[in-house]
Amino acid sequence: MKNFGIKILIFSLPALIFVISTSTFYLFTKLKIDSKFKEISEYECLLMGDSQMQRLNGELIAKRTKNLASSGEHYYFTYNKLRKLVENKNHKINKVILGVSIHNFAPVYNRLFNIDFTEGKGSFERYLYFIPLFDNSKFTNHLSQLPIFNFISGVYFTPDWGGFYESNNSNPTTEIINRSFNMHFSIIKNEKKFSNYQRIYLYKIDSLCTVNNIDLTLISTPYHIKYKEQIKPEYYSFLYETLRKLKNRNYIGFLYDKTDPNFMSDAIHLNKIGAKYYSKIIIKKMNAQKHNKELR
Repeated sequence: MKNFGIKILIFSLPALIFVISTSTFYLFTKLKIDSKFKEISEYECLLMGDSQMQRLNGELIAKRTKNLASSGEHYYFTYNKLRKLVENKNHKINKVILGVSIHNFAPVYNRLFNIDFTEGKGSFERYLYFIPLFDNSKFTNHLSQLPIFNFISGVYFTPDWGGFYESNNSNPTTEIINRSFNMHFSIIKNEKKFSNYQRIYLYKIDSLCTVNNIDLTLISTPYHIKYKEQIKPEYYSFLYETLRKLKNRNYIGFLYDKTDPNFMSDAIHLNKIGAKYYSKIIIKKMNAQKHNKELR
């Protein structure tokens, strides 16, 4: 019996060591993440949202700006990033510039918020350190069903802080544009046509900014005209209905611009030249909005 117990212990030891080392790694990384949140909270302006916002150089738009946008980021993760930042009562954040556009409410964002899909598992791995694991959200309620491989991968995965990104591509082909459109708007496994959880967490971001006296500016950067032509009118309606219900909103939109294809790196992203061009317009519009507020 004693020998059997020793064999069990020897057999279990590698797994026990792995669990202890993984837990230690998680806690150590969490401390580093918390320290970086404190550091970022010293910035006055944040650029947040998905990859569209990554193309905007914060230094061109406002002083003391940090770009925290990342590719395919659901507003649930944006909200939790911002919530964590304002937990620091000495934070200096007074403005958030958030990307909000039609594709943000497309079917793909249902998958990015659902661990039953590859996209959702990828979200967990990228943003594990930014979310409270027991916050009773639709996303975390299903974590018990997450394969252990994905959980472990999330622990060891480098947290996705996002950031500024430039591209020199221009005048994308029809194939590139259609690939992007299909990725965003194709419906898989009878999922919903619109991403309602995107709307819910956008409203939470709006409320969080209001409570913390943070000015929220929403920006829709341009689309390629061939991408826009394929979007059904109901998606435009969903976006503008969503915007109307926000309480703390300044909106700057370029969805109806006839944007030069040479400004686009693909269907929805500005290239380096386009980003500089539209950044200047954004600055002018933001200054005009600020002036109008001061006159009220």
